[in-house]
Amino acid sequence: MAEEEELELDVNQPKSSKTSIILIIVLAVLVINIGGIAAWYFLVNDDASSASAKKEKSAETEEKAKNDLGPLKYLTLVPEFIVNFGPGSKVRYLQVDLQIATRDEAALKTVATYRPVLRNDILVILSGLSFEQLQGRSGKETLQKNILNTINKVIISSTNVASHEGNEESESSKAGVEDATKDEVIDGPIENVYFTSFIMQ
Repeated sequence: MAEEEELELDVNQPKSSKTSIILIIVLAVLVINIGGIAAWYFLVNDDASSASAKKEKSAETEEKAKNDLGPLKYLTLVPEFIVNFGPGSKVRYLQVDLQIATRDEAALKTVATYRPVLRNDILVILSGLSFEQLQGRSGKETLQKNILNTINKVIISSTNVASHEGNEESESSKAGVEDATKDEVIDGPIENVYFTSFIMQ
């Protein structure tokens, strides 16, 4: 009888070992799936956090670069700009005093060198306007953006002419100037243009 009991035990062991093998395989698959999901989750979040960290770092670098250049320097464009409005207008002329702001000393030298070109381009912009376009605040802000873009275009193009024309950096700068729409501000060395006097009579 002892032999029969041992035989029954032998018969029952393979069944429990089969279930334990299946259980081990199922657990292994679950652990691998959970590990894969966890790895994917952490990698995706790490990419997102590294992208935001890169943006923050580039903003800090840009701010530091501006601070390294020093404080804002202002240059008044003299003499003032005077243009006549067309016939039938409520006012007869526009007189504007302009100041430009930059942190780049080289940009100020470029403005001094290209002053006739800048005056011409700004006078062309001003003479193309009407009293009605300049009456409200939005008209003056649009004019300010246009003048800022014009000055930056001249400075960037003069810098590209002075540097090697085959240089990739100068080609990308040209593309950035050409791609900008009228509503966008061109990223250039001149940070802002200020009206210190704006008279319409």
